[in-house]
Amino acid sequence: MKTIDRRRLVRGLLFGAGAASLALTPGAAMAMPLDDRLPGALDDWVDKAQVVVVGPGPRRRRRVRRCWWHRGRRVCGWRWV
Repeated sequence: MKTIDRRRLVRGLLFGAGAASLALTPGAAMAMPLDDRLPGALDDWVDKAQVVVVGPGPRRRRRVRRCWWHRGRRVCGWRWV
C-alpha cells in the first residue's frame, strides 16, 4: 500500500477545485429568458412591504455597587447603570 503524500493530496484538491470553478463560471452558463407575461402573473403573489421602526425605548436604570479610582485612590459605592 502506498503512503499518502500530503503535498500531492493538497495539490490534487486544489487542482480539482480550480477545474470545478472554471466549469461553473457565469460565462459558461446561459441565462434563461423570461416570458413577458410572467411579471404580471406574479403580482398576486407579491405583498407590499411595510416598514416599522422600533426605537430602543426607555432604558431601565438600576443601582449597582462599583469601585472606581478618584484622585489616585480607590472609592467604592453605588452607581446608576
